Amino acid sequence: MLIVVNPQAGEGRGLARWREIEPKVRERVGPFQTVVTQDPESVPAVVAQRLAAGETAFVAAGGDGTVNLLMRSLVEHIDSTDLREIRLGAIGLGSSNDFHKPIQACGRIEGAPCRLDFASATLHDVCLVTFRDEEGARRRRPWLINSSIGTTAEANHFFNHPSRPLRLLKRFAPGLAIAYAALRTLVRRRSQDLTVTIDGSTELRIRVANLGVVKNPHFTGSLRYDSPIEPASGHFYVHLLADVSLARLLLALSRLARGRFSGQRGARSWRAVRVVVRSERPFALEGDGEVVLAREASFCVMPRLLRIAA
Repeated sequence: MLIVVNPQAGEGRGLARWREIEPKVRERVGPFQTVVTQDPESVPAVVAQRLAAGETAFVAAGGDGTVNLLMRSLVEHIDSTDLREIRLGAIGLGSSNDFHKPIQACGRIEGAPCRLDFASATLHDVCLVTFRDEEGARRRRPWLINSSIGTTAEANHFFNHPSRPLRLLKRFAPGLAIAYAALRTLVRRRSQDLTVTIDGSTELRIRVANLGVVKNPHFTGSLRYDSPIEPASGHFYVHLLADVSLARLLLALSRLARGRFSGQRGARSWRAVRVVVRSERPFALEGDGEVVLAREASFCVMPRLLRIAA
């Protein structure tokens, strides 16, 4: 087993937190090797080396971005047949840790959420977004948890590139930091004119406050959609909130904090396998917490591709 530790997770406290829980992790899973990476760009090479040596169990110790980075490194280095033999686990050292939600009491070590039951690992879908960036180049990124365009993506971008007040909140009060980033983005929001095509049939030309494409309905702290978790269904859920007033956006935020989305004004949802989004101006595109700028994005599902620990 290889555990990849992100020392910068949790606003720079990842390594200290890891050292606190490492003995308990060894008690639970037995012997393992650890790589503490200061440079995310080095992770694919480390993964390739361990795969060549026959390693099949990998653990991301960090936030959702660390899980995504490790998953991408696995997907990029082996074909789909071999990938089904690989098992991915995680230890949540980040601010939100959406990958672990809903978190079970037995899935914690010293308060850190964990997915380390490799004996119960099951095949999960991996989703893919192919996008055209600001320069027109075609790029692709797999994701596991959720992706978004609009308010959520912009809030994540601000959270990842914080102002001084937000940096302080992230360090000492992560929950408040998430709420602050969301509220600041809402106040400064710019709704996006998008063309959204769902499963090649439903086409909408609409001004959008937020568009979520999700496998796991949990996102950004305590917020969650009301769609079910279907890790190996071959589908994802699409949640669209049309352009509404600031008051309506704040109401939507309060409803999402209680796991309620459907039924409110401007809200629509679909179960789908493909979504294409186009815009005349760049938009923030987020996948598992990582944000890029794009002019066009296409989402699809790669069914039952990777084994995920329970």
